Amino acid sequence: AAGTTILLTTHFMEEADRCDRMAILDRGRLVTVGTPTELKSRIGGDCITIECEDPAGLSGRIAKKFLCEAAVVNGAIRIERSDGPAFVPQLATAFGNEFRSVTVGKPTLEDVFVHETGHRFDDESDTESSANHPAGA
Repeated sequence: AAGTTILLTTHFMEEADRCDRMAILDRGRLVTVGTPTELKSRIGGDCITIECEDPAGLSGRIAKKFLCEAAVVNGAIRIERSDGPAFVPQLATAFGNEFRSVTVGKPTLEDVFVHETGHRFDDESDTESSANHPAGA
């Protein structure tokens, strides 16, 4: 019916992606509000995730060489770039021998959560992430 509001709480990002508007809460704190499309567009591009043996060391070298933010989240390097598919070959040329895997994808609500909080939704420890992202504190 017109004028009816339904409030849904969920831990499943796929469910939240079907909502008209959503709010992300982290440890009882309101982090962000908007439509799923608006929130995903704030990422500003693609999400690149690199699995490797030394994420802390490699993220610093990537950030220095490419003048970009390369955060360590849950033991993997996470980079947000507008040119993700074009950037991966540059990364591979410079540091590919240190990678176990590289993935590139369009932002999801999980990526929005990481972007806004500095940690994954299912990360209980959050110690490594909060040091790299002030919102995770």
